[in-house]
Amino acid sequence: MNELRKDYLLDRWVIIASDRGKRPTDFVRKEIEEKPGFCYFCPGNEHTTPPEISRVEEGGKWIIRCFPNKYPATTTECGEIRENLLTKMPAYGRHEVVAETPNHGQHLDELSVDHLVKVLDMYSSRIKELKKDEKIRYVMVFKNQGKEAGASLDHSHTQIIALSVVPPLVKAETEAARKYGAERGSCPFCDIWRSEKDSERLIFEDENTIAFTPYASRFPFEAWIMPKRHVRTLEELSDLEKKSFAEMLKKILRRLHMSLNKPPYNFWLHHSPEDGDLHLHLELAPRLSSFAGMEYGSEVVINVIPPETAAFHYKQR
Repeated sequence: MNELRKDYLLDRWVIIASDRGKRPTDFVRKEIEEKPGFCYFCPGNEHTTPPEISRVEEGGKWIIRCFPNKYPATTTECGEIRENLLTKMPAYGRHEVVAETPNHGQHLDELSVDHLVKVLDMYSSRIKELKKDEKIRYVMVFKNQGKEAGASLDHSHTQIIALSVVPPLVKAETEAARKYGAERGSCPFCDIWRSEKDSERLIFEDENTIAFTPYASRFPFEAWIMPKRHVRTLEELSDLEKKSFAEMLKKILRRLHMSLNKPPYNFWLHHSPEDGDLHLHLELAPRLSSFAGMEYGSEVVINVIPPETAAFHYKQR
């Protein structure tokens, strides 16, 4: 039977359309031949990117680089501010790229856990640095992997955009968490992971981190990764927690890639705004279906893979 499910906190609804009869094997990606060509992010081509901001080296060679996006969505330019029906303001901020590996064609799940920890450290250090600008209200970290997920280049990379506003979705989550805490005296995300720990949607867990498919999943094989301890930012994670988080990310991506032939995906980090108490978590959204008229016209999403089926698939691979 198809079900209409509500998000844990937000006024957001999903139709879990299991009656449509889709199976996980229906989503196995067909082989796509990548045409060789010039890559701006490969070693030897560093001069083709904007001047480097930061790097991590091993053996005298870089393994992670951070540099400004050549075509930024936000800039430090100033301009007119107007607030009415036609509200506008400068798109103030910074837009950076993190090349997570020097090896073209290498995916995150193929990196060592120690390397992934260094990637998380790069995210954390850039968030901390960008937040020093008093005009910045939020720093968004997200990854587009594959053309269908919005990536314009094949070389694995993450984007970081510093914004002068808190994104509406993060703001809504933060406000919902504040309201929940005021009414119940606890963090909703702490309660969520404790509830999912004993559900059919649990994928993996260890002492520090848990991964599960959310109850009202909007995407086939959507997965969340969350530290068990209540932390607001990556910076607050201990070394042990950071390693656990990296291990969980590697395992989830490895299972996804091995079973569905490296499908396109997005992930994003939701950390807390300065004036909030949002529980840090990563949301992974494989891009195996497309939003259409129903989704765009109503914001009610149809998902043909129940999260319970998705979790079972992850655990069996």
